[in-house]
Amino acid sequence: MFVVMLSVGLMILFVPLFKKFKRDHQLRAITSKIILKFSGVKVELEGEPANGVQMFILNHQSMLDIMLLEVAVALKNINIVWVAKLELFKLKYFGLALSLTNMIEVDREDKSGIIKLFRDVKDRVDNNRVVAIFPEGTRNLNDKFLPFKAGASLVANKYNLKVQPILLVNSGKRFDIKSLVATGGIVKIIFFDSFVASKETDWLEISREKMQNRLFDEVKHII
Repeated sequence: MFVVMLSVGLMILFVPLFKKFKRDHQLRAITSKIILKFSGVKVELEGEPANGVQMFILNHQSMLDIMLLEVAVALKNINIVWVAKLELFKLKYFGLALSLTNMIEVDREDKSGIIKLFRDVKDRVDNNRVVAIFPEGTRNLNDKFLPFKAGASLVANKYNLKVQPILLVNSGKRFDIKSLVATGGIVKIIFFDSFVASKETDWLEISREKMQNRLFDEVKHII
């Protein structure tokens, strides 16, 4: 946790310089690699980010999920913008890091928040950033996914975004947020086929089923 705090502090310190040259995503990749290194976490990739992808949807098990994806897309020079709940932006330390890197905040208590989400997503996508969202809406350590919230599909359908589902396997066992202990080991990141979002299909539920079935298959082989 000390390494996490130190890395976030370094990012806050240097992000204005990196943003000046439109390289702040590279700074996030560097700090993410540092955190994973000291956590003893190794990344195993299956597949890769799709060309022209505009939105990632992924399951959420651990705080490390953000660092894992930042590292996984670094070679493709992808600039991710994370969708996070408003409460995280109110944190003095991590909230500042989110604000400085122009992440998207969502107020779950504001019924008109979806309008702001539409506007923010369009702004970031127009600036060549890739939206990353956890459709479960919260961390889930169970092998059974929570229902996917409709926000991701509403936004993606409105702008016909190119979406790519991603499955993270075993990240919840690599860092325990309650005890603040990292155990180290391998986390597998699986990139599924991408598609263009459309109202004509319930692609969000279809993606959930594919991700869920693959997770069940993967955990059978985890020792």
